[in-house]
Amino acid sequence: MKNKVLVILVLLLVTAGLLFAGGKQEKSTQEKELVVYSTIFAKYAETMKTLFEKENPGVTVNVINPGGTEAMIKKIEAESANPQADIMHSGSSLNYAYAKSKGLLQPYFPKVEGFKPSIEIGGKTLNLSDPEGYYHVFNMMFSGLMINTDILKEKGLPVPRSYKDLTNPVYKGQIISANPLKSSTAFTNVMAIYESYGDASWDIWDGINKNIPYYSNSSSKIYTLTKKGEFAIAICLSRPVFVAKNDGYPVDFVFPEDGSMVADNSMGIVKGAKHPELAKKFIDFILSDAMQKYGAQFLYIPVKSGALDPSSPYSLESISKKIKKILIPDAKVADKVRPIVQEQFAKYIRAK
Repeated sequence: MKNKVLVILVLLLVTAGLLFAGGKQEKSTQEKELVVYSTIFAKYAETMKTLFEKENPGVTVNVINPGGTEAMIKKIEAESANPQADIMHSGSSLNYAYAKSKGLLQPYFPKVEGFKPSIEIGGKTLNLSDPEGYYHVFNMMFSGLMINTDILKEKGLPVPRSYKDLTNPVYKGQIISANPLKSSTAFTNVMAIYESYGDASWDIWDGINKNIPYYSNSSSKIYTLTKKGEFAIAICLSRPVFVAKNDGYPVDFVFPEDGSMVADNSMGIVKGAKHPELAKKFIDFILSDAMQKYGAQFLYIPVKSGALDPSSPYSLESISKKIKKILIPDAKVADKVRPIVQEQFAKYIRAK
């Protein structure tokens, strides 16, 4: 009898020990850290970190900017055997399609009220989510033209309505563009013209190139030069133009009639992420109404209808009405055209 009691006591102690150990194990593996590789600008990144930590007490978010989207992909690829990041954040969906093809991302479908995997804009369906869930668009800019209305008026120049208009010799010396060999902004506009005109786009670029005195190696510089009146027109993206206009500069943004390409910001979960549950929460958090409105403060266009008052000039509803023709990034076309772009613009730049 005493032996039976002893055996029962031992079993009870072992069971209690296992339960205690299991409890400790569960507690010790609770996710308390999230590592985000992001190329978004510092102010947005800081607020993103602060708000996510506030929503998830006890969690620390480490945001690391590897120095550009291509550098971010190379870093994630180099670390693929032992992933250091949980989230890849910001940069074009074309980059994310490439990352997916390299096996650097893992799928997740957001669970966010009001977010749709696709929307109708400019007469086309725009996919906001990769069909297999590997990446998702969280805000947008668009390709087009920045005009300085004072300089156009002063020089008696017409307002360009399309990319093709930029071939007009009256604009000689009045157009600035970033270097497509170094700038994703410029490459997006090159692809917009290519998707509109195909191989005939190089004839158009020959005409535009004659009106460009030089190509800037800095995307940010083209906005500064144009808003200060050193150029009448910049080939650019929408957000910095909206910012300059809000700051009181005599500028406006033209959505080209021959097509405006989406320049999106996307995000995805790194394959093998050490904190997958927090990574999923982060994806949902960025697509929340609060973060959509926060991004709109910097004049990114939300991807959710109703995120801003529809009457706002920067709401998805308002922008949709202004775009006559939308162009959607195509990774396969971009890969095909990239070598031609490199050859063509190297020739243009050497001749300047």
